[in-house]
Amino acid sequence: MFKEKEMTEIAIRTNNLCKYYGATHAVDGVTIDIPSGSIVGLVGKNGAGKTTLIRLLTGLTFPTSGTIEILPGVERDDSTVAALVEKPSIFSGMSAKENMTHQCLLIGAEASPKYIEDTLKLVGLDPSNKQKVKNYSLGMRQRLAIAMALVAKPKLMLLDEPTNGLDPQGIHDMRELFVNINKERGVTLVVSSHILSELAKFATDFIIMDQGKIIKTFTADELLNVGKKRIRLSVNDAQTAVSVLSALGKATVVSDGKVEFEGDVPPTKLLLCLAENNVQADNLVNLGDSLEDYFFDILADGSHAQNVGFDAFGGGESLAESAKNIAEQNGEDKGGNHE
Repeated sequence: MFKEKEMTEIAIRTNNLCKYYGATHAVDGVTIDIPSGSIVGLVGKNGAGKTTLIRLLTGLTFPTSGTIEILPGVERDDSTVAALVEKPSIFSGMSAKENMTHQCLLIGAEASPKYIEDTLKLVGLDPSNKQKVKNYSLGMRQRLAIAMALVAKPKLMLLDEPTNGLDPQGIHDMRELFVNINKERGVTLVVSSHILSELAKFATDFIIMDQGKIIKTFTADELLNVGKKRIRLSVNDAQTAVSVLSALGKATVVSDGKVEFEGDVPPTKLLLCLAENNVQADNLVNLGDSLEDYFFDILADGSHAQNVGFDAFGGGESLAESAKNIAEQNGEDKGGNHE
């Protein structure tokens, strides 16, 4: 999966997990190890199998075959895992704090008034606000639903498309909330979305699904490496060009007279260095460093490159920009305390 982990460091483990609906293989042979303390982005186009996989992990549906282990090696009960998969049960005639108190009674959670207030503050809601939930915006309702899921003090949260329908500010706020829950409460998060660029701004690990299968897994660090620009040049001396460009980044010969370069060096500097070494270069082509390109490459490598909607890539945001966001969001958290 992502990295070799000891048993106690795994939050979710599946082996050859399958869910069939007649001839439809909604989840097909999924084997994954999800590290404890991580924020995993589960990404794929609509119909890729994300929701079915999350429903299997939460126990809302049963597998056709295969196995699921949640927090293997860790003593757990029903409060260990929280999920936001379907429309949450929120009472519109109550305030946020009243909903939280009711949720505690409903599931038998022992949460002090202070814990309830702190949790509401964590998700960005004012515990002293007596406004009825029926007057809340969609974003406020989503934050309350997450707060209600946190009352049981879970170690793992599974969230299916939690930013659907939110405006840009709401998506931004939700993104910060996920990072705070992970950092302050030590909760492992699995967040599904069809927009890779959004997940790339906060996730530590990624799972790409298509047609019920896991196509690729990678870490935020690996995405940082992908974020470097790729350029193809036509040159009169490919071997010399590679020798010169290798001092600036990664350079390879892709065909006669064509060289690819990967790195964070301006094209003008590349051309100047080549010229200084008597290498003539033209037809410089930016191969693209967007999430759209990367996603297409992944699906093509997995022989699943078909009918992929543009929204799956978040409008072609650059990998370099997403890499910067990852570094800012998660760089200081890697040594953090995940209980």
